[in-house]
Amino acid sequence: MPSQHIHRLATLIASAAVVATPLQLAPEASAATATSAVSYHGLNLRIPSGWKAVDLAKHPETCVRFDQHTVYLGHPGADQKCPAHITGDRTDSLIVEPFSGAAASVGSPTVTVPAGKPVPRKLTADQGNEIRVAFEGAGLYARANYGSSAATVEKILRSATIGRSAKPMAVPPKPVKKFRRSLAADSSATPSTGYTGKAFDTCSAPSSSAMRDWSASPYRGLGVYIGGTRVCDQPNLSASYVAEQSRAGWHLLPIYGAPRPANIRSGSGAADQGRADAEAAVNQARDLGFVPGTVLYSDMEHYNDRGLRTNVLTYLSAWTQRVQALGFRSGVYTSAASGAGDLASVYNSDSYQRPDVMWTADWNHQADTDEEVLPASYWANHQRVHQYEGESYETYGGTTIQIDRNYVDVGPAAPMDPGMTSLTAGDFNGDGKKDLVAVEVNSGKLFMYPGQGNGRLGDRVEIGNGGWNGMKDLVATDLDGDGKDDLIATEKSTGKLFMYPGTGNGVGDRIEIGRGGWNGLKNLFAGDFNGDGKKDIGATDIATGKLLLYPGRGNRNGLYALGDPVEIGNGGWNEMNKLVSPGDMNGDGKDDLIATETTTGKLFLYPGTGHGLGDRVEIGHGGWNGISGYAGADFNGDGIGDLAAVESDPGQTGKLYFYPGTGKGGLGDRTEIGNGGW
Repeated sequence: MPSQHIHRLATLIASAAVVATPLQLAPEASAATATSAVSYHGLNLRIPSGWKAVDLAKHPETCVRFDQHTVYLGHPGADQKCPAHITGDRTDSLIVEPFSGAAASVGSPTVTVPAGKPVPRKLTADQGNEIRVAFEGAGLYARANYGSSAATVEKILRSATIGRSAKPMAVPPKPVKKFRRSLAADSSATPSTGYTGKAFDTCSAPSSSAMRDWSASPYRGLGVYIGGTRVCDQPNLSASYVAEQSRAGWHLLPIYGAPRPANIRSGSGAADQGRADAEAAVNQARDLGFVPGTVLYSDMEHYNDRGLRTNVLTYLSAWTQRVQALGFRSGVYTSAASGAGDLASVYNSDSYQRPDVMWTADWNHQADTDEEVLPASYWANHQRVHQYEGESYETYGGTTIQIDRNYVDVGPAAPMDPGMTSLTAGDFNGDGKKDLVAVEVNSGKLFMYPGQGNGRLGDRVEIGNGGWNGMKDLVATDLDGDGKDDLIATEKSTGKLFMYPGTGNGVGDRIEIGRGGWNGLKNLFAGDFNGDGKKDIGATDIATGKLLLYPGRGNRNGLYALGDPVEIGNGGWNEMNKLVSPGDMNGDGKDDLIATETTTGKLFLYPGTGHGLGDRVEIGHGGWNGISGYAGADFNGDGIGDLAAVESDPGQTGKLYFYPGTGKGGLGDRTEIGNGGW
């Protein structure tokens, strides 16, 4: 990980990088752009002249880098001789590796090329500027990395031909971990514990055997790059690796490479980049088994141009907001000569969200967390990491690694209390998409998570100051008939029912619509259940267990009264919990009701009939008692009611899931849309 000592880079790379003997390439004469032929186990490619080709089987110590024009052939070595850090932009490079079995064994390549078929014209890159192609006829797959344009690597891939003698390798290659996705983060997850002591970071995660050798070192922390603009390959990094090192007593610091400061867009573009990178980092961290509460560090390189300050701060603020919203802690690695001072200058600013942990690069050879550029009261509660030396070689157990040296003082994550409660859904920003609304337990603030119209949610917006912990049974509906969703809630202290009218950009001043006595009701829900076109309020009478409906009357001369209650469900509703109307779930145009049976944990649908409720249908087998709360609405814009639900068991995950309605009264497979903290 580079520091402010940028001028040392050229010497570092020249002295530390292993220079492998390139293959002999056959040139192709061309007046325009000369190319050379390279062949590997029957796969033939044309690469630009000037590129190197390295056989990794002959040179397993080669550092596989994405900042050099090179085609690497074979699996990257487990113990590459890489510099501790490499600055520079990702550029055009290619890795061609064997795989065994079907093409699916490499994960999800962008495109699979059957034997005898050409590479298609359309090639799609993933978020990390990488194109993947599996050549079934040769048992090889290619990972093509590029910088600002994919044109060169696309041309190389489309030049591919497979010789008649090509066949997959008989010897099974080592497992491919690069494309493992959606790994379970349960027993293998690394805990979000704190750590005080020495740590090292290096460009490519050392092998497990190297880490065992280094158990004799004074280090117990390891910084690992999990994605972003990292330019070293990571053949060792996987969920099992993370779990193994954690069990061995290593404290891992996951690092995500931010764009180089000059490549950060200005204005809102910087915030967009920060949020996108935060989401990518969280996804990578989860796949590797890091649990919510872990600090994810954005590697923001040194910058001399003071004109970049605002873009950098905007990017990092958005990064922090999104990382925190997804249940992780935000860290920033940056130089004492640029980013650290700029972040300190806005420490108390309302315009920028400060990170939870500051990792400062200042090679002063002092293994502590004192830093002149950071006031003593800033990031003072076990919230600092100091990179105090770099470009250092150390040897333990016979294994030599080039490292950067760090001293860490980072506390553990706070226990994850229920983060949000009283979930409900409605359109509160006037964009026609259903938003999620919830109360933050610790602060009592009301937040809106704007719906994106595809089941996903945007960054939260505060729409109600503290005090919402004093309200219960929040439910959203257009009660006054003005086309804007309103919020209905019971005041715990008085038992009164209040309406907070929707304004199109939040909620307005509350209006009392039900005098005391509403504490005798529970599980409020809303929908049109009598077929008159007006939204009603329903609830369970705690004393009798009956389900009551209070018909909506709309706006009557400025009054928003509800009609007299009508019984729509006989006794027994005290055994049902979390009553919600997502709208129409079975496609008949009538609002339906769902509820969880507390004794069995089953989820039931009660179809609306236009004059009450029909016979219930089981739509979710046991386990719904592990859902601490859910909200119903059409979140993906298909006209069918969906659910957004918080999972509290097993393991108190606090994750938020989206369950799409099928249109037949049931729910489809869930998708995680909020990682921990709910």
